[in-house]
Amino acid sequence: MKVLLIANPNSTTQHDGLFRMVIPTLRSVPGLRLHAQFTHEAGHARRMCEGLTRKQWDVVIAVGGDGTVNEVINGLLSSGLDAHSIPAVGVIPTGSANVFARALGFPPEAVQAAEVLASTLALNLRRTIGLGTWDEKWFAVNAGFGLDADVIANMERARRRGFSATPLRYLRVAWRAWRRVRQYPPSIQVHAKNPSGAVVSEKRLPIVMASNTNPWTFLGPLPVVTNPRNSFDVGLSLFGLRSVDGVVGVLAVLQMLGANLISPLRRWIHSRTFTFDDSHEVELVCAQPLRFQVDGEYAGEFDRVRLGAVPDAIEVLCPTEPVPATPESIVRLILSFFDIRI
Repeated sequence: MKVLLIANPNSTTQHDGLFRMVIPTLRSVPGLRLHAQFTHEAGHARRMCEGLTRKQWDVVIAVGGDGTVNEVINGLLSSGLDAHSIPAVGVIPTGSANVFARALGFPPEAVQAAEVLASTLALNLRRTIGLGTWDEKWFAVNAGFGLDADVIANMERARRRGFSATPLRYLRVAWRAWRRVRQYPPSIQVHAKNPSGAVVSEKRLPIVMASNTNPWTFLGPLPVVTNPRNSFDVGLSLFGLRSVDGVVGVLAVLQMLGANLISPLRRWIHSRTFTFDDSHEVELVCAQPLRFQVDGEYAGEFDRVRLGAVPDAIEVLCPTEPVPATPESIVRLILSFFDIRI
């Protein structure tokens, strides 16, 4: 089995010592031939993967966060080949959220995830998953206008200034972004349909997100469950807020950020939230250009975006059941955010 490992050295929890533990774990897989490359700039992982076929590499392993996974997927699918003609995708999470890896059932910490990945490679455990599209590009986890895009744009600004992407910093940035949304609420229109022919249309939503899996998050270990029915096996799920004003608006935002509200409160805020599952065609239109994020990366400002869902778009390596984090793995993950090696 020929495996290409592509690592983003700038991802949040990656460090030199990590590879002294990860590489021997992967090389222990019988019959595996491993070649590793580092990315040097944004977009490099995509360029590395453009034109690759399964005759060249059986598997491409992305070592990084959801942005690295996004680049790998976009590069592999740029050729227009089907899921079984391009390399399968594996992942070792070293980002701040690692939604894709966690949704596939991997633990969130890199060393343990590498051990699980080695087992899946040895047993050849694979599945095909659906992906989302935006305009002519692909996404694996989520995309959206509003609060999440503002949080991600501001976090990228903080990281360029040398600050790490810790869950606490995400929460602080999210609080500031929410205050701005309340003061200057955006106006987003949504038009969507699902395969059964159901159509939905909403106007003047201040926040809209499309997710491809469940749960997802941009807040580190905090899960966000906005659409419980969502998964890699159905279309996109949409979640939006009709208003962020008052106490009900605060509760609605807390639900969006992963708060486990009790049933009476969830019923109380139901009128403030908008959901629609299994979407295959989505159009988002803004009154003015707004920040837009894709797979946890700031994509720019747009006033109109078309989203879609493609089933069985790519093949992935993953365990048959989710693997929980071990106590040692949790400690390593926590210390990695503070740049402490163990």
